[in-house]
Amino acid sequence: MNWLSSLLRRTRARLDRWLHRPYRTLIVQESLPRKLRRKIVYVVEEDGFVEQAAVLCPCGCRRVLHMNLLADERPCWRLTRHDDGTTTLHPSVWRTTGCGSHFWFRRGRVEWCRPQ
Repeated sequence: MNWLSSLLRRTRARLDRWLHRPYRTLIVQESLPRKLRRKIVYVVEEDGFVEQAAVLCPCGCRRVLHMNLLADERPCWRLTRHDDGTTTLHPSVWRTTGCGSHFWFRRGRVEWCRPQ
């Protein structure tokens, strides 16, 4: 029985590290892949200009969230790339339909907003 509790403890530790790891940033040219993967922020770049960021909703509903990065269109987010490979989006992301997720995306981590 001792081996079982040891296995569960190791599994829980690995799962915790996997769930709390930061999102990676992947730059794609011209269009998004057909199927997005979890824990990845896709940044679409065309002719040297970033156009949009996309990510699967962190709540688990599997909806693709698109954030416009073009300053002359609204709404617009600002993307900051950090030396450690993570990104920050400003302002917060708020789904007003569906799951209603509202969160900040800072340095590759999701920081949930409290319900109003």
